[in-house]
Amino acid sequence: MQRVIITICALAISAACCQAAMTSPAAVACPMMQQAPTIDGVLGDGEWSDAGMPGPMVIDGGGRPSLDTEVWLGYDATALYIAARMQDPMPLAVQCAATERDGAVMADDSLVVILDPGNDGDSLIELAVNAMGVEYDAIDGNPEPTIAWNSETSVTEDGWVVEIAYLLGADGTPQMGDRWGLNLRRNAPRIGESMSMTGEAGSLGTVIYGRPALRCDIPQIDSPWYGRNTTTVGLRNLSGARQNVKINVRVTGPTRRAHYFGVTKATLEAGASQEVPVTWEVRRGGRCSVEFSVQVVEGTTALTALRTAKMPFELPALGQAFDAAVSEIARAYELYARVPKQNRPFDGATRLDMLLARWRYLDSEQQRRAALEPQDVFALMGRIRELTEDAVLMQREFRELLPQAAE
Repeated sequence: MQRVIITICALAISAACCQAAMTSPAAVACPMMQQAPTIDGVLGDGEWSDAGMPGPMVIDGGGRPSLDTEVWLGYDATALYIAARMQDPMPLAVQCAATERDGAVMADDSLVVILDPGNDGDSLIELAVNAMGVEYDAIDGNPEPTIAWNSETSVTEDGWVVEIAYLLGADGTPQMGDRWGLNLRRNAPRIGESMSMTGEAGSLGTVIYGRPALRCDIPQIDSPWYGRNTTTVGLRNLSGARQNVKINVRVTGPTRRAHYFGVTKATLEAGASQEVPVTWEVRRGGRCSVEFSVQVVEGTTALTALRTAKMPFELPALGQAFDAAVSEIARAYELYARVPKQNRPFDGATRLDMLLARWRYLDSEQQRRAALEPQDVFALMGRIRELTEDAVLMQREFRELLPQAAE
């Protein structure tokens, strides 16, 4: 039975690796570490302070994870080092059915690291470890080759921790600016969530070695709302020179009117740390997403230190609802104008004007949506839908008064 499980797992990984040739914009700079961390499953004080941090994980397919995950990575001449802290309020309930190496580790509470040293979608390396420290490794879905790496885990009072060292060996020490394909995935079967650095299980982001030497800490986006939102981005200059930093934020939505792009600039002296408040706007509701990128500007060159995956969120689609309502009112006016004067209801024009007046009043309420409580927004949505329905009913009334040839 164990051999069957391993075979099924290998086939599943092979399929994922075939998909992993897809690329994601997610990227992270991996600093050269001055001192190698101890791979013991314990995040020692300051041990990962000079490491890089990818952006927040996103549920595969889109969505904010229920559980937070922090990841650090760095390298030296010997290895690529990765650490992760998986928060979980029920750490003793983590699921770890796999007990033998190369078993169905990824079905457990686990961290999966996918590496593409050639950055070409070929010979993908997959490393996985569950919360109890059971390991799985494969190349292009084949668990037979030997891969030089080691890991240690520990269960803590608020989750579990893993530290990994992937020995560079035949890959050689990456040069400054070298790029590998990378994805980091966490599986949390107890809550039915799989999340990753890219937000897509079958895609690869990018790890950029050594340059720029900047650590960026971008938190999970929590409860965004209409109007201005602020996210505090932590920056740490790991270089010996001043850095000019740009933090770009982009919001996309269902229409162009929902889109937003902003830039915040900061200057960091050598070795300095800074908390930078970044303001961004939600202009329309519906299903939207926000993504951040951080760059160090050197002369005419902008070096990417971090680019997050798109972090989706959804708000009531007030803008679309108001657009739909005014369109239906305009259609009612158009039909009324086509009705012969002798057939028009005596109060038709008055009722149309009342519809438009209601829309204008509700629109004035919508303009201050950033100050409204969620229950007020939902009530406003209900009122604009009622107005839309009234406009449609009026259209029906006027259409019945049209000469048959004009219908």
